[in-house]
Amino acid sequence: MPQFFKGDSEELKFYNSGEPTLSALSMQKDNFWTDAYNCYVLGQMIWDSGLSPLANAIPRDIFRQSFATIFDSFLLAGSFESYLTVFRKVFGPSVDVTFTVPAAGKLNIAIVADTIEITDFIARYIDGNIYVFDEIIDDEGDNIAFQSVQGLESEYELEQMLFELVPVGIYTDITLTFGG
Repeated sequence: MPQFFKGDSEELKFYNSGEPTLSALSMQKDNFWTDAYNCYVLGQMIWDSGLSPLANAIPRDIFRQSFATIFDSFLLAGSFESYLTVFRKVFGPSVDVTFTVPAAGKLNIAIVADTIEITDFIARYIDGNIYVFDEIIDDEGDNIAFQSVQGLESEYELEQMLFELVPVGIYTDITLTFGG
């Protein structure tokens, strides 16, 4: 309950005239702060603007999907759980990650990514001032699709991402294997 100066009828009239709108706006602001970091468009904007060092290390489509998880996980950088959370977000929940610590300040990470992504071959054209998307089909009427492993496509990309996430003084050696 708000605190009123006098609490007379005129003050209450002014308060009650704006209260429904202010309550609705307050609720919308709360919803925004709750869900803003799950919005892919925000991830695209951060990547396009170069507002995160990870924008130079991760391809745009992966960054836009995983930036919130990466940022949340690395509030405490360098923990095994934070690495696992990021790897699961980037490569899918079935990624197999093995950590070994051969010496002080050295961390070996072996990643086996096997989550397959199927992407339909799509044609885009303009019809009546709007974009129309059609699936490309073969001579038998089946959709043509591309198959790839979910996530980063090379050890180099992975190293670039980890370079931004690994705490100072830790040397990492990464091995990335596709398909198990």
